[in-house]
Amino acid sequence: MKRRIGVIGGGIIGSSIAYFLSRYPDAEVTLFEKATIGSGTTAKSAATFCLIDDSVAHEFWSVRLFGFKFYTGLEAEEPGSTGFEQTGTLTVAPYKDYEMYVQQAIDLTIASGYQAEYWRDHAKIHEIIPDLNLEGVLGAGWCPDDGFFDATMIANTLAGRATAAGARVMIGTKVEGITVVDGKVAGVKTDKGDFDLDVVIDATGPWARTTARYVGLDLPLWHTKAEVFILVPAADLEYPFPILKYPRFYARKDKDNVFICKAHMTMDLNDATHAGIWDPDDLPMSGGTDAYFWEFLTEELLQVYPRLLESSIGNEWVGYRAEPADFLPILGDTPVEGYMLAAGAGGNGVIEAPTIGRDMARFAMTGEKSWYLERLPLSRFADVNKVKAEAQASKLQR
Repeated sequence: MKRRIGVIGGGIIGSSIAYFLSRYPDAEVTLFEKATIGSGTTAKSAATFCLIDDSVAHEFWSVRLFGFKFYTGLEAEEPGSTGFEQTGTLTVAPYKDYEMYVQQAIDLTIASGYQAEYWRDHAKIHEIIPDLNLEGVLGAGWCPDDGFFDATMIANTLAGRATAAGARVMIGTKVEGITVVDGKVAGVKTDKGDFDLDVVIDATGPWARTTARYVGLDLPLWHTKAEVFILVPAADLEYPFPILKYPRFYARKDKDNVFICKAHMTMDLNDATHAGIWDPDDLPMSGGTDAYFWEFLTEELLQVYPRLLESSIGNEWVGYRAEPADFLPILGDTPVEGYMLAAGAGGNGVIEAPTIGRDMARFAMTGEKSWYLERLPLSRFADVNKVKAEAQASKLQR
């Protein structure tokens, strides 16, 4: 008898879960997406994938490595399926703790068979980006092997492969309720009818707080703003633009322009300007950025990359990230039998999606929890204030 599993949310994480589930012959998989595959927060992702940055702690190196190999493997097998652009990454270290973190990332990258170097020679750094102000900079890490992907393209590739393997992908289908009988999930209610299910996996990203309320759960998730500017340089930069990572912001090429965003780990969940609980359905397709972000960005660029301030703004937008107090995802089972979470990946959804997809599919089908799911359960938030304090201390150390 097949196990009936519904995945809510057709972003990069939901599509990854559906893809890995579809590889189990005894799984009957239905993916529900209220808009289109790869829309919502996935469509507003920078989709950078850097082996030497600080977006995912070294504790989760295998998560980063599996994701990178998975995507580049898809690209090699089917060129264009992930939209990969190999630009390399320059990660600048302005202080000692960050330098040590980058150096460890380089060691891990090299040990994994990729290229990476750490340079203290400012002349070497200027070979990559000549316009950087390196006053006070200790050094920079360089990895030529990585780059950025197209998150919407990946989501569609995975959803397409899931469909080819027998999964049902229902776009334009809004889940309006989850049926629970005797404390156990029995199905979902949608605007296209009701569906009987054995398991529901919530991969709705910033909508997860709303979805969880269908089963009576109040998730410890906040929204932080992914505010993006597309800068149009006043003149051609005359050098290939890599992914540029600083502790507080990052940038990458966007055709002939520069995509720039505030690093999500700099967000303060106690600052109402940075974080809150908002309705993701109210987000505009473009615009919506706050004045504070441009002020922040101006201050950062004045110090490190003043030439970019000569740019005009070609576009801007804001998305919402779902962030738990420790900025790590919430994965696995919940107090409601059959309702599972794959939420809270924040700004790291592209990096983590392959591992989340693989491990959630295995858990849903076999009951086997990976070390990753064991490490990141909902139950760790029994004392949210303690988690917040520990997370803040960890950020300060980093």
